[in-house]
Amino acid sequence: MPTTPDAPPSGAPDAAALERRLRAAPDDLAATQELAGRLFQAGRAADAEPHARNAVRLAPEDARCHTLMALVLADTHRPQAAEFHYRRALALAPPDAATVANLAWSLTRQGRLEEARRTYRRAAALHPSIALTWHGWAQTEDAARDLPAAQRLVDRARRLDPGHRGADTFAAALLARQGAGQPALAVLHASAARHGGTDPDALLETGRILDRLGRHDEAFAAFAAGKALLRQAGRRYGEEEAVDLIARLATFFVAPRLRLMPRPATPAAGPQPVFIVGAPRSGTTLVEQILSSHPAIAAGDELPSLGAVVRALPQTLGSPLGYPEALSELWMGDQRDGLERLRDAYLRHARKLVPAKPGHTLFTDKMPFNETHLGLIALMFPSAPVVHVLRHPLDVVLSMMGTNLTHGFHCANDVETAARHVLRVFDLVEHYRREMPLRYLPLRYEDLVREPEPAVRRLLGFLGLGFDRRCLRFEENRRHARTPSHAQVAEKLYSRSIDRHRAYRTHLKPAIPILEPVILGLGYSL
Repeated sequence: MPTTPDAPPSGAPDAAALERRLRAAPDDLAATQELAGRLFQAGRAADAEPHARNAVRLAPEDARCHTLMALVLADTHRPQAAEFHYRRALALAPPDAATVANLAWSLTRQGRLEEARRTYRRAAALHPSIALTWHGWAQTEDAARDLPAAQRLVDRARRLDPGHRGADTFAAALLARQGAGQPALAVLHASAARHGGTDPDALLETGRILDRLGRHDEAFAAFAAGKALLRQAGRRYGEEEAVDLIARLATFFVAPRLRLMPRPATPAAGPQPVFIVGAPRSGTTLVEQILSSHPAIAAGDELPSLGAVVRALPQTLGSPLGYPEALSELWMGDQRDGLERLRDAYLRHARKLVPAKPGHTLFTDKMPFNETHLGLIALMFPSAPVVHVLRHPLDVVLSMMGTNLTHGFHCANDVETAARHVLRVFDLVEHYRREMPLRYLPLRYEDLVREPEPAVRRLLGFLGLGFDRRCLRFEENRRHARTPSHAQVAEKLYSRSIDRHRAYRTHLKPAIPILEPVILGLGYSL
């Protein structure tokens, strides 16, 4: 949990004023740093990044420049690069507790938990009164599966800063996972009373705890209230944009057009991707945890690499068109190597994030809804395995309602919008399967849970790997899954998540007619 730059003093220039100042004097270091910090504090890390980068260019031996760059990189899921800049900042100035704690958090995000622990101890010794240090350390102990230690540390964070809502919510989640559901609810209720109200994450955690206690109507009311707050904060489904993109993908990726496409002429070297696709909360994290128990497979988690390729694609191919239409440049004689360049850009990006080791021949990429881009995946990696994890669509929508998600154009903040987006993506996958060859394996979550060994044998065989019994003992895999499902995949297989929707059928009623074609098409029952 990284700390952030100090809040600007009263009367400090706003972002617009700083931008005007930089237009007049582009090399103004103080204004560049101030603008980067201001944008970052406003939750606009992507907008802050160009200014943070320019600050490093202007003053490569200035510790604050490296700290700003590290914060931006950490916030945009690039912990390895963030680590570099935190270390540069610490080498250029006397160590401060916040930067040391932020370095520790970047190590946690890379799964280097023992290093993170040592670094948090150093941060706490430098300044023992920073609540965020203890909260981040608690999350590291959670990742290491030491829940009592995590509880002690987060409770210290709460004592240091009684106003830290996130620490209250995390403390409640830890209590619930240790079987103390009622005390967990008491923590959340006390937090809401202390703050004069609640927040989305606390409401969603309340709903998850109530769900475990079998209080389903109360649980869904908490889910719905949390999602309402997210919508009020502007997190509404970008339906127009989603519909437009999916329609354009379906129009572009058709067999006659695809027959004109070149194919990568040379194979890429090094570990190759396995795309684990599916809706959020469909079981993709479980599949990745199983696969990464095999000695030939490294876990990539939710890699942003395909998204980065999509965003840069028009520029990479020198096209005036957007994605996917910019792929028509591949029909030009001077762009016949375009797919190799796109593929290699993906691999360069991914390999900066994946902790591959000697012996790894494959790595996983499980970004939710990556199946939206199956056409591009198949063009860049014609032989890449695609594992499509399927789960009863009503269970998927219910689980999405209980989790704070941004995937799928913010579709998960309402039952109906989640259902509509799941349907749209399912239809698009069926379109891809009709129009182009795919190395595609549908894998039902329910089959994996009920009969794990046959499902795992089938999965490994699809990847061309021999069966390894460690994949059946995935809960012994000590890697930290950096997703909302990290706690579940640290447990042995359980069936309590199958058909959860039955207890919520009244609340999910608006989704049923929307999802009926998918439910029946996948062989599930209504």
